[in-house]
Amino acid sequence: MRKQTIVAILAVLSGQVNAKHSSVDEDLTNLSIEELLNVEVISAPRLGQKTNKSPSSVSVLNASDIRTFGWRTLADALNGMRGLFTANNRNYSFLGVRGFIQPNDYNSRVLVMIDGMRMNENIYDTGNIAQEFMLDTDLIERIEFIPGSGSTIYGANAFLGLINVVTKSGKAIKGAQVAGEVGSFDTYKGRASYGKKLENGADMLFSASHFESAGAGNLFFPAYDNPATNNGVAHNMDAERADRLFGKIQFQGLTVSGGVVDRFKRVPAAVSGDIFNDPGNYTDDRQFFGNVKYNKAINEKTTALFQGFFQGYDYQAEEPYLFGQTGQRRVFHDATVGRWLGGDAQLTTRAFDRQRLMLGLEYQYDIRQHQFSYDVAPYTLYADNNLNGHRVEVYAQDDIQLSDSLLLSAGLRFDYHHMIKALPLNPRLGLIWNPLASTTLKLLYSSTFRAPNAAELAYNPYYFDISPPIAEEQIQSYESIMEWNSPDGLKLFGSLFFNDISRFLQVSPDTGLLENTGQFHIYGTELEAEKRWGSGRLLKISYTYNFVSDQTNQGTRAYGAPEHLIKLHYAEPLFNNFARLGVESIFIGDRKTQQGGLADAYDLVNVNLTSDRLVQGLDLSASIYNLLDDHYQVVGDGVNNILLMNGREFRFKFVLTY
Repeated sequence: MRKQTIVAILAVLSGQVNAKHSSVDEDLTNLSIEELLNVEVISAPRLGQKTNKSPSSVSVLNASDIRTFGWRTLADALNGMRGLFTANNRNYSFLGVRGFIQPNDYNSRVLVMIDGMRMNENIYDTGNIAQEFMLDTDLIERIEFIPGSGSTIYGANAFLGLINVVTKSGKAIKGAQVAGEVGSFDTYKGRASYGKKLENGADMLFSASHFESAGAGNLFFPAYDNPATNNGVAHNMDAERADRLFGKIQFQGLTVSGGVVDRFKRVPAAVSGDIFNDPGNYTDDRQFFGNVKYNKAINEKTTALFQGFFQGYDYQAEEPYLFGQTGQRRVFHDATVGRWLGGDAQLTTRAFDRQRLMLGLEYQYDIRQHQFSYDVAPYTLYADNNLNGHRVEVYAQDDIQLSDSLLLSAGLRFDYHHMIKALPLNPRLGLIWNPLASTTLKLLYSSTFRAPNAAELAYNPYYFDISPPIAEEQIQSYESIMEWNSPDGLKLFGSLFFNDISRFLQVSPDTGLLENTGQFHIYGTELEAEKRWGSGRLLKISYTYNFVSDQTNQGTRAYGAPEHLIKLHYAEPLFNNFARLGVESIFIGDRKTQQGGLADAYDLVNVNLTSDRLVQGLDLSASIYNLLDDHYQVVGDGVNNILLMNGREFRFKFVLTY
């Protein structure tokens, strides 16, 4: 039973084993315990090492976890991972990594990928994670998060970490599938999918979904608590809708995929002089991609990967405001159009004795980075900026087996980026010791950068002419890791980390321009224990302590940074596996606000009950989010120092496969 338990876990965590056992459909019960513990992390191509030899720490959630705990979006799932937390400004969701979060940075310091393809757009470098994300959660097979020192081989936006979302195969859907759900605040969602693996080995998946919610009917904003602004109550200002299409075809080593998401959101949290409680305040985002990927085994020791893509991003927002002393209502229209294409090539070989050498080249051409804004009536143009240019990245990594138990991983990455004048060169080092098959110790170091994005460059007029010009942000990451896996499904993890962020872009209070004046030190520890039983029971608990020190403000605690994160997940099969109960508790410590004071700590408790045995092919679930009905606080921005989140919510869902 112990071995079968490990097989079940690893089957969903890895999907594929090393070159010696390369068939996805192979019976994993033929592998030894030691081999099972060393299954490769293959979905993020540059980390395609056995887990106990990869120079990184990888957190993994699978499709079963998503179903068990009823996560509605990628943001929900990430909020349940160790070391991560999310915040929401009533428009977008933002990700904090090991305590560090910036208001309205649109996750530009985290790289979001789908099946190994970069998804951050080329205007704001946004990494979308909520309803604006490309995929329905029902299409996700696995979510991998690689923090800091492990993610930097991906460069640029992998500043704080890397999220790689692995999509399901058509074989996993097994036919036609219809899903529907209804929830609090008049929330509705429908999805239709079809997936199948053909006799010739080709695999196909197609899906379309629609989400719509009226949102909370009344939202209170203390900053607007006066009779002139409806006593701070925004009425019917939380509506949201999203439409998605996604398709993927795989045949042998070739994969062709594409998708589009179109999302509308009414914005209740008036900022920057917007008229409060005005229904004309909204944002509308659309992102799409097409991708072709080819994996080729040149011989038994060498493989090559080639990928090409074309992507686009469109954004528009309208913000009503009162003009001048007359108080005339005007509408400010803000819009962007981004288009980019590119590709990458990667060669991985074990041709050299006791080495795994990886060489890679990435290229991206930013065809269009167009930003424009104007008043609708009378028409008044405020800005019209358009950039374009090339990005080229070359990287190499050599994993050298110094002895049977000791591995040295050394990597180097060189970048040309048209948004900066410098040519960053960043190393990556890891020393990995496996004294026992079940035990791994790692010492890791890396550095990387984040170039200013097109929106930040446009923020500073004549950005290349100011002295000094704004430059890339830099981070150096240090981490020590201990991992232990027992044959009976118990996993223990411990980490000590330190990040040194320098040349961080901040708005100068003197000039009002963006300048590279910020510096932060992030240090802390992560602990996690996870136990899975053969019966399906799961218990996982993690604790993260992190202190984010703002070095430009005498080392004081940074805004928005919680010191304590505690995550508890428990799953229990009920009534002889007739149903499955998932309970999630997420504790986020207090956080310093921008205008002084603290946003209170909170404990978010979610409960989900699923069953798939009422009728063959029918999966039912009922969820309660925020069981304790706590209108918990998140750190806001500008006049909205603290934002209050929704109380208790409900969701009922069905999935019918036939």
